[in-house]
Amino acid sequence: MPYLIIDPVGQYPRQLLHFLGGKLGKAAVAVFTDPMRQVIWRDKWSRELGGYVVDTFLASEWPTWRALAAQIRARHPQLDGVIPWDEETVLPGARLGDLLGLGWNSVEVMERCRDKAVMKDWLRRTSDVRMNASVTVSDGADALAFQRAVGTWPIVVKPTAGSGSEDVYFSKSDAELLRDCQRVMGAGAGEVLLEEYIGGEEFVINGIVDGQSDLLVTDVWLYDRRTSHGISNLYYQTFKIASKTSVFARVATYAAQVIEALGLRRCPIHMEVKVDARGPCLIEVGARFGGGNLAILGSKLHGRNLLELAACQYLSDVPLRALDLDFARYDRLGARVVHGLQSEELNPIARVLGADEIRALPSFEDFGKLRPVGTRAPLTRDLDTAAWELYLIHADSDQVERDTAFAHRHLRYA
Repeated sequence: MPYLIIDPVGQYPRQLLHFLGGKLGKAAVAVFTDPMRQVIWRDKWSRELGGYVVDTFLASEWPTWRALAAQIRARHPQLDGVIPWDEETVLPGARLGDLLGLGWNSVEVMERCRDKAVMKDWLRRTSDVRMNASVTVSDGADALAFQRAVGTWPIVVKPTAGSGSEDVYFSKSDAELLRDCQRVMGAGAGEVLLEEYIGGEEFVINGIVDGQSDLLVTDVWLYDRRTSHGISNLYYQTFKIASKTSVFARVATYAAQVIEALGLRRCPIHMEVKVDARGPCLIEVGARFGGGNLAILGSKLHGRNLLELAACQYLSDVPLRALDLDFARYDRLGARVVHGLQSEELNPIARVLGADEIRALPSFEDFGKLRPVGTRAPLTRDLDTAAWELYLIHADSDQVERDTAFAHRHLRYA
C-alpha cells in the first residue's frame, strides 16, 4: 500500500523516494504544503522521482486539514504511514497522521517540539533534564525583568519557531536587548523568546527514534562558531566527535532523556546542546534530519544510509540497534563541515575562485552549498547566508585539518 510524504523536494526526500520506491517498490502519495513547493516538484524533482509518486495533493486547495484528509482517504483508503522530513512538514504530517490514523507523532507532541518556548516549558514541568531559564515576552518591561531575574549577560534573543540560527542575537546591554527583541518581533517567525545564556561548547546530536521513544544516536558533532564582520555566532566549522569519547556518551545519554520526556517516536532527530561545567543543557531539538546534507554525511561515515534506516521507522514499528550502524568505521574516519564567511555582499558573483582546487583535495567529499556565477552572495549573518558549505572525509584527521585551512584561504567569490 502507498505512504504519504510531505513536500518531497530536496536531497533527503530524493533518497527516501529512491529507497522506498526503487528498492522496496512502495508508491508514494505526495502532499504539498504550499504552491511554491509544488512548482519546484513539477519543474525539477518530478523528472527524476515522478515514477514513485502515484498521486499529489496541494493542501491550500482544501478549506481544512480534515477536508484534505477525507479526500486522501477517499482515494487511498489504506496508507502505510507518513513521512514529514523537515522543520516545515512535521506539523502538517502530524495533523494528517492523526486524521488518517497513521500512528505517527500526535499534533500535541509535535506542537511542543515545534515551538521552543512550549518545549522547554514542558520539559521543566515533566522531567528532571537540565534546562536554562527562558520566557516569551511581548514588551520591553518583561524583557528587562527577565534579564534582572537571570542576573547575567548576554541574553539570547530568538524566535520561537526559528531555525538555522536565523534571527538569533546575544544581547549584552539593556539597549541591545530592546533592539534585538524588536528585530525578532519583526521577523515573523513566532514569538520573542529570551533565554539564559549557557557557556561551554556546543554539540550537535543526530539520531533516530523508534516506536518506544528509544533514541539511537548516529553521529555527534562539535560547533566552532566565530565572530566576523561584526556578527557573532557564525558557523565556521563543525567537527565530528568519535563514539568512543566520554563526551559522546554524555551528550547521547542526555539526548535520550530529552527525547523520552518529549514523547517523540518513529522519527529522526537533530538536537543542539551546550556542555559547561554543570553538564549538558538543551539549546533546541527538531523531529527532523540535520540541516544541509548532514544525514548524507553521517551515512558516508557509517557506510549505511541513515535516511533508509529512518524510512523504516517512519513506516513501521521495528526496534533500532547499534548494530544497524558501523561505529568502527565512523570512528576511523575524520570528518568536518566547513563554512565560508562572506564579509560583504557581492551581487552578482562574477567568478568562483578555488573550487577546482577544493575538489582535488584528498579529503573532499562534496559541496553542501556553492553559489554559482551570476547569483548573489549575501553578507553572512546565519547558516542560510553562509558563503559556501564543504564536506570533508578522510582516514587521516591531519589531512582533514590541512584541507580545511586550504579551503578557508582559497575558496571565495569575486
